[in-house]
Amino acid sequence: MSLRVLVCCGSGGVGKTTTSAALAMQAALCGQRVAVLTIDPAKRLADSLGIGPLSNTPQRVPLQHIGIETSGHLDALMLDMKATWDGVVRRFGGSHQAQQRILDNRYYELASTRLAGSHEYMAMQRLYELYESGDYDLILLDTPPTRHAMEFLSAPQRLNGLFDEGVMHWLSLPRSKRGFKALERGSEVVVSVLKKLIGAGTMEEIAEFFDAMKGMWAGFQERSAAVDALLASDETRFVLVTTPAPAARKEAQEFADLLAETQRPFGGFVVNRVVPFPGPQTRITPAQLPPRPDAVPEETWRAASLALLAAADRQQTLADGEAKAMAQLREQAGGSVSLWTVPELEADVHDLRSLAILAKHLAPAIQELGQI
Repeated sequence: MSLRVLVCCGSGGVGKTTTSAALAMQAALCGQRVAVLTIDPAKRLADSLGIGPLSNTPQRVPLQHIGIETSGHLDALMLDMKATWDGVVRRFGGSHQAQQRILDNRYYELASTRLAGSHEYMAMQRLYELYESGDYDLILLDTPPTRHAMEFLSAPQRLNGLFDEGVMHWLSLPRSKRGFKALERGSEVVVSVLKKLIGAGTMEEIAEFFDAMKGMWAGFQERSAAVDALLASDETRFVLVTTPAPAARKEAQEFADLLAETQRPFGGFVVNRVVPFPGPQTRITPAQLPPRPDAVPEETWRAASLALLAAADRQQTLADGEAKAMAQLREQAGGSVSLWTVPELEADVHDLRSLAILAKHLAPAIQELGQI
């Protein structure tokens, strides 16, 4: 079974969003039909692709601008939670009248933006829509920082908990003297949680909202199970993006442990901003130093010369230390996991051409993952 979904996770500031875009570009340059979806509200993906604001609708990335011909293509989009909710309502809401009953409910807008787990759940809905469409060979998902990424993974179970049969029974009780009073005088805990979720209001209004949603529950359950199965299947891999920095590595390792505990398929680590080992051309000998300019004091020239002569050794020391740290990261994750490195680039990635440079460094990752 071939790889269809690649989920990129990582702590803040490690280059996760840019790496997601570069992996997507490299896959497209290899001839695949690719989509990259970000649910990170920081909106850095559009900057990396140099195509302006993104929306919930796939937008074609003009790969021809980098001068490389490919039979593949790359689309990019950013999750619009409200638009995705509306799509779910129209798909699972039954008749047009039933759909409008939900869409016109004054609590629907609050619930579609504030309901706990809603953002992550809708992200998975959008991911599954792209997967189910058959329009793409590979879909890359750029998630929020790892501290929040597990909310994405657990969203189906948490939203299922809210909409379980017991809660739906209470919330959809008929507004009769017997039924509604039972709800109104029911568990204070349930009532307080609901008011926090969808705002203050009468229990009758809250019951009206959930009564309207009741008909969608079977579709929610079915879709949640399908997404959860996809994220645990052989068609999906999770890639952890990190840097050699101790804090970033620690968070990546913790998330790798969590993936193992939840039995999610782990694809490997991408380590950004790695110090390369010095090559022969980077080592300077005293004979290669130019004569001291008359305008530079001898003491200043001596200090600068010593620093230049020692630069390669310092780089070697840093590279050795990072290599040991990365070996330890692999060992803690099982020893046989893949790890791909990206050197510290001279310039920030801000357009397609600079992104293509990064994508080239990630070619081994796409090649290896593509063999799954």
